[in-house]
Amino acid sequence: MKKSIKYAGIAAATLLAVAPVAAPVVSTTAQAAVTSVATDQSKQNNAVTAFGNQFGEDTAVNVMKKVNAGDKITLGTQKLSEFAGNNGALIKTPATLDSMNDLIGSDATVAVSAKYGSTSINQDDLTKILNDKTYPAVEFTITLNYNNLNDQAVSKTYTVKATRTTDDNNANELKTVNAKFTTPVSVALDSTTTSTQLTATTDIKLTDQNGDGVVAGTVTPSAKYYNTYADAMNDNGTSVVTGSKFTKAGTYYQAISFTAGEGSSLATFISNYTQDPSSYTVYVNGAKASAGYDFKPSSDNTTLTFVRAINVFSNTTDQWTTTDTTGVVTTKSASKYYTLKNDDNVTIANRALGANTPWRTDKVRTNQDGVKQYRVATGEWIDADNVVYSNGNNNNSNNGSGLTDIKTVSGVATLTKAKGYYMALFNDEGKAYDNKYLGSPSAWRVDRTAKGADGNTYYRVATSEWLQAGEGVSFK
Repeated sequence: MKKSIKYAGIAAATLLAVAPVAAPVVSTTAQAAVTSVATDQSKQNNAVTAFGNQFGEDTAVNVMKKVNAGDKITLGTQKLSEFAGNNGALIKTPATLDSMNDLIGSDATVAVSAKYGSTSINQDDLTKILNDKTYPAVEFTITLNYNNLNDQAVSKTYTVKATRTTDDNNANELKTVNAKFTTPVSVALDSTTTSTQLTATTDIKLTDQNGDGVVAGTVTPSAKYYNTYADAMNDNGTSVVTGSKFTKAGTYYQAISFTAGEGSSLATFISNYTQDPSSYTVYVNGAKASAGYDFKPSSDNTTLTFVRAINVFSNTTDQWTTTDTTGVVTTKSASKYYTLKNDDNVTIANRALGANTPWRTDKVRTNQDGVKQYRVATGEWIDADNVVYSNGNNNNSNNGSGLTDIKTVSGVATLTKAKGYYMALFNDEGKAYDNKYLGSPSAWRVDRTAKGADGNTYYRVATSEWLQAGEGVSFK
């Protein structure tokens, strides 16, 4: 009996010793797991914050000093673990968190892009633009992409602006002017011309190299309208729109002038540009502009003139009379390029014909408003006002007897006219292609030169594709 009691007492004591220990162990483990998740997410958030704190506004001069000292800027998408080594020149305050890459995640990536104004910059041009003080500030966009601990995709975007305001010489001087305005502007047939002559509806702004506004003085939309861009730029002749209404559908061109106030920064800029155009730059809607093509300074250095297109459209259904024809239409030279219309007389957004280029035509049509157009491709028409028609026996291409005196060379042909200008390509017979041309500015390697029956020199830029020498083409 004593043995039985003694055994039972030992068993009970054993159970009492084990039971109190088991429950706290389970509770402690569960609590630790919850705390661990919260702590890790917090640490990841801190790491992301540390990544973003590396960036801040800097000057283009300082950025280039870092590049010249061996730091890099690498555009495009890259691993987070490689970012710091690839982009030291963009980091203003290096992160001190050594485990940042591990905390954010091994799959995290960073995308880096650059632009000035609205123009994107590629890797090859980046250092050239940073080094050129005539360009506006360069803005870098840095986007971190990673997954949080709930496996949700997260993106964080930061910017670094390489300004032109601190260490550059004459930091406060107006070196760049960017004119921003809408072109073309659409108005209805038979509407009054008033809306296109109101200053409030010009939608024009001037900004400097840092993106800040420039006081223009006065903005004046011209009361004259022309059929060509060049006539509007040079105020050449009388307005083709008479009276107070647009009575004929089509495209017209109107000059808009900025007149600087006396003693203003814009007045100084215009004067400085006229004297030294290599040190001062004008942009139109973010693209570098050429004097005489995209803008024109006045002779008294007080005004900058730009040109916008005005599309006058008919509210009624066009009633076209179409007939067959056989011939060639050659675009005029007053504008850098000429827009095309589709079968519904709507401007085609991504197609244009370069100046002084010949195109075969097989149909001509005229509508009730007197608008005349030639068909140059299926569903593509050009206004008769923008071309010269011939029956095909007399155009500005070679006469077709072929290119001769072919020589092997090694050089580069560079198209030097302003952006948007197009030049035709010719085949081995010296005839212009119907749908091939090169846009300016651009450069093309040349391996042959030849003479045409028209006496012109031609440069071969591809198999059976030749560029005609002349104005706007430089060969070295």
